Amino acid sequence: MSWGFNGDGNLGDGTAVARYLPGPVSGLTSGVVQVAAGGGHALAITSGGIVWAWGSNADGQLGDGTVTEHATPEQVAGLSGVRQVAAGGDQSLAVRSDGTVWAWGGNDHGQAGTGAAGANQLTPVKVAGLTGITKIAAGWKFSLALRSDGTVWAWGLGSLGQLGNGATFDSAIPVEVRLTQVTSIAAGWDAAYAVRGNTSGATVWSWGNNACGGLGNGTTTMLSFPQPVTGITTPNIAQVAAGQQFAVAVGTDGQVWGWGTDADGQLAGKQPASTCALRAIPVVGGGSGITQLSAGQDHVLALTGGTILAWGLNVYGALGTGTTAPVTGPVHVAGLSGVTQVAGGDAYSLAVYSQPQGTA
Repeated sequence: MSWGFNGDGNLGDGTAVARYLPGPVSGLTSGVVQVAAGGGHALAITSGGIVWAWGSNADGQLGDGTVTEHATPEQVAGLSGVRQVAAGGDQSLAVRSDGTVWAWGGNDHGQAGTGAAGANQLTPVKVAGLTGITKIAAGWKFSLALRSDGTVWAWGLGSLGQLGNGATFDSAIPVEVRLTQVTSIAAGWDAAYAVRGNTSGATVWSWGNNACGGLGNGTTTMLSFPQPVTGITTPNIAQVAAGQQFAVAVGTDGQVWGWGTDADGQLAGKQPASTCALRAIPVVGGGSGITQLSAGQDHVLALTGGTILAWGLNVYGALGTGTTAPVTGPVHVAGLSGVTQVAGGDAYSLAVYSQPQGTA
C-alpha cells in the first residue's frame, strides 16, 4: 500500500495524483517481502528475490536501462535472489543471498561503488569488494553496508563526513567506517547512524552533517567519524531510523527517542519547533509495542501490533489520515492492519501487509 505525494509516480498506482489514505500499488498484490522508499522512487522484493521499481527515473534508479519514469512497478533487469533493497536520493541498492551488493542509478559521486564516479548506472552493477553483507542503507548520494563481522562500509558523497572514515571527500569504492560491533545501520539525508551492541547493551552512534543537532551529541558540529548519541537512557536500542536533520530510535522496551529538528513534528511535537534537540529526548513512551521505525524526509512511521503510528510533516498526506491537516503527535494510519513492514520516503509512505484469508 502507498499514500502521500505522487508527483513522480512514486505511489505506483499509475497516476501522478497524491492520495491521503492508503491504496494499493498496481500489480503487487501478493508475495511482497520488503519495500523501500527513496527520494522519488520506490523498490519492492517479491517471492524468489525479484526486485520491482517505480517512480522517478531521471538518474536510472529504476534499473531498467532507461531514464523513463514509471508510475507502475517494472521488474529490475538481471536481479534475482535478492533479500533486501534500499532506495536513496537518486540511487538504489540490493543485497543478494550470496552477500554481494548491487547498485544502480546516480553515480556522480561514486554511488555505484564501482571505483569510478561519472555516468549514471542504468542497470544493476556489483559494488566492488563487498562480501558477507547482511544489511544496506541508502542516503542522499551515499550508501552504507553492514558486514556479518559487525563492520560498516560506506561509499559515495563524503563532503560532510557521511562516510565515517575520518575524511571529507567522496569515495567510489566502499571504505570502512571507524566503528565495530554494529548490529543495525541507517542513512539519513546527509548523516549516518548505527546501533552498536555489546554484552552490556546497545547504543546509537552517528556521523556526518550535524545541522540542527541531527547527530544528537549535544553540538551542531559536523563529524567525519562516529560518536555516541547522548541523552538516551534505554539500555538496549533495537533500531534507528533517520530523515533530514533528525533521527529516531526505538528500544527493546518500545520507548522511542528522537533528536534534531522538530520543525514539522518529526519528534512528535515534543520539542519547540524553533529549537533543535541537540540530544535525544523521549518521543513515545515505553510499552508502546513499537517494533519498527522508518523515517521519511520529514515524517516517521512506527509499526505496532500490525498497525502504523505516524507523525511529522503531512502537507502531502504522508501520515495517511485522509487529510493534509497538521498533526501533533502520533496518529494511526487509517484503515490498515496486518502490517509487517513500513517505509517512509520524501513526503510519501509504503507498507507491506497481510490480507486475511478469503479477502480480495
